[in-house]
Amino acid sequence: MNENITQISTYLEMVPSWAIALFTFAIVVGIFIEIINRKRRFYAIDNFRNTIETEFAALYPNHKVWPKNIQEFFAARMPEMHHNFEVLRLFIPQKRLLEYNTDWNNFRDFCRNITDEQCEANAYRHQKTDHDQEVRTEDPKVVFHRLIDNLLKHTHI
Repeated sequence: MNENITQISTYLEMVPSWAIALFTFAIVVGIFIEIINRKRRFYAIDNFRNTIETEFAALYPNHKVWPKNIQEFFAARMPEMHHNFEVLRLFIPQKRLLEYNTDWNNFRDFCRNITDEQCEANAYRHQKTDHDQEVRTEDPKVVFHRLIDNLLKHTHI
């Protein structure tokens, strides 16, 4: 063991000091970049959450009132939501990226396809199919809450 320590110390004495300084500099820069990326990730998560909390304050987390002309309501908020989605997507790990994109696409499709008539319906309404079977469709308010919850699960630090 003593022989190994002697060999390592001899090697370090022979290495030029600029190489050690360069290696130390690279480590410090790497740590600095990691700190910056963590801050950027935190701000991306915070902006995404704040957008949902401010833009959908009447709808989420507690339903207060559905606005009239729901499609215009969502259309006005989608550009900012999409921007925050894109920024946050940079910080989602690759193994969760597909799920994140799927949750966003489901939310976006819901916002594009929702109508005032669906919002005015009961929590569940019954429709008859060709075979006279009852098919239950979910209340749009419940679907909206589930979609927002699915998006917010990606913001846990």
